[in-house]
Amino acid sequence: MPTKFTIFIPPTVQQSIDNDQLSTEIKNKLSDRLSNFKYKANFPIDISVLEQDKEDGHKEASIGHYFIYIDQADKIDLKIGSERSSFLKVNDITSNTIAETLATVIPPVYLSEYQNLGDMACHIENKDKNDVSSMRAFKYSSQYETTFSLMNNNPENMKMDWEIRDAVNAYLSLFLKEVSVVSNFTIDSQIQNYAPLSLKPLYKERVGKPSYYYFEPQHLPHFVNSAEWNLASTITSYPSINFVLYVPSAEEAPLRIHDSKGQPLLTSAFLIPRWGGIVIKNPPKAATEEYTFTKKDLQPIMKIFISQLRSLIGVHDLQSSISNKFPANYHVTFEPATKSGITTLEKDNLIRSRTLENVVNTISTLKSLAQLVDEIPNMVVEDHISIKVRQSLDALDAVSKGLSAEDYIKALQSSIETVELAEKAFFDPTMVSMLYFPDEHKYAIYMPLFVPISVPLIMALLKEIKKLKQSKQIKKKEE
Repeated sequence: MPTKFTIFIPPTVQQSIDNDQLSTEIKNKLSDRLSNFKYKANFPIDISVLEQDKEDGHKEASIGHYFIYIDQADKIDLKIGSERSSFLKVNDITSNTIAETLATVIPPVYLSEYQNLGDMACHIENKDKNDVSSMRAFKYSSQYETTFSLMNNNPENMKMDWEIRDAVNAYLSLFLKEVSVVSNFTIDSQIQNYAPLSLKPLYKERVGKPSYYYFEPQHLPHFVNSAEWNLASTITSYPSINFVLYVPSAEEAPLRIHDSKGQPLLTSAFLIPRWGGIVIKNPPKAATEEYTFTKKDLQPIMKIFISQLRSLIGVHDLQSSISNKFPANYHVTFEPATKSGITTLEKDNLIRSRTLENVVNTISTLKSLAQLVDEIPNMVVEDHISIKVRQSLDALDAVSKGLSAEDYIKALQSSIETVELAEKAFFDPTMVSMLYFPDEHKYAIYMPLFVPISVPLIMALLKEIKKLKQSKQIKKKEE
C-alpha cells in the first residue's frame, strides 16, 4: 500500500534548499523513525519536494497522495486539513529542521493505521484500545439496512411524530454520499407507540434539585426490549443497523444515564456494538397532547446518530486517535468536516482498512472451502462453484494490481467482488446439502434398496458355484 507525499516549500527559500537533498533527508529521518515498524516493506513511502507556486493539485489528488505546505512562523504549528492537504509552520526553515519536523508529524497523521492493517493481514490480535473500537464495527458489507425508530412509551398522554425524512436529507445524506464508495445504505423509519423497557430504571432523589430516574452502565446492554420492540422491519441478507430515539413515559421521566463514576451524562445516548445506537429524549415540559420533533429538533440527535454510525461502519476518529502523539511544543489543529461528517483522511483510512479486511476474509473463506473439499472426498463440487472460485481468485489478483498501481478505488471494488464471490461459493446451497451425506448416511439410504435385490443374486451365484464344483468332481471320477 504505497503512500506519496509532495512537500511544498516557499519560493523565498528555494535558492537555499536543494529539493532532491531535502527529499533524501526526509526519507532518511522517516526511515529512522519507522525502524521498528515490521511492515514497512508493505507500505512504501515516496517523497518529492516542489516549489510552492509551481503546483497546487491537492483537490485532484488521489487516495494515498498527500500534500504538505511549509511556511515559517515563531513556533511549530500544524493544521491538518479535511482534504488531503496539511499546512506546517516551522520556526526555522532549514533542510534539517523541515526534515526533522516532517519525520515527527507524518507517522501519526498519515501512517497511524498501518500497524493495525499489518496486524490484520497477519491475523495478529490487538489487545489495545484500537481493538475495542474495531469490535464495535460491523463486518464489512456492500450494503446496510438502516432503520430509524421513534419509540414512544407515553402514547396515553402524548401522540408523537417526527420529521425524520427531512432530517435524514439535511444532516445524514452528505455523509452517506461520502462513504457510498465503500458501502450503500437503505434508510427506513418507523414510529412505535407503547415501547416498554425490559427493566425498571433506578430513582435518584436530590434535595434542592430536580429528581430523576437513571440507568447505570451495566444496565445498558439490557435496555433494548427485543421481545416487545418490533425492530426487524425488513427481511434481508444484509446487516441491519438500528437507531432508536426513545421517549420515556411520564412515570419514568426524566430518564438519564450515569457514567462509570455515577455522574449523569450530558447526552443520554449510548452505542450497542454491531447493533446500533440509542438516544433518550425526555418529553418536553411544554408539550401537550401532541408533539412533533421538527427537523431543527432532530439536528443534535442526528449528530449523535452520525457519530454512532461512524463507529459502526469502521471509521476511526483521526483527531482523538492521534491527539496525544505529538511533542508538547507542537501546536496541532484539525479542520473538521462539518458538513459531510467524515474527513478525506478518515475516508482514505476506511477504504484501506475495508480493502484489506475483504482480502483477508476472502483468503480465509477460500482456504476453508478447500479444506472442506479435502476432508470430504466424495463431495461433488459443481461447475458453477468452480467458476466462482476462479473469478474470486482473479478479483483477488486485481486487488494486488490495483494497489501496485496506486488505484485504491479499483482495489476496493475488486476486494468487494472477490469477497462476495468467495462467500457465494462457500455458502452455495449445493455445497451445504453435500455436508449432510457422509458415507454412513449413503449406506443407510442405499442398503434397503440393494439388499432385497442382492439376496437372490447371491443365492443364484452360490448355486452356480456349487454346480461348477460338482461337475468338476464328476469329471475327475470319469478320468
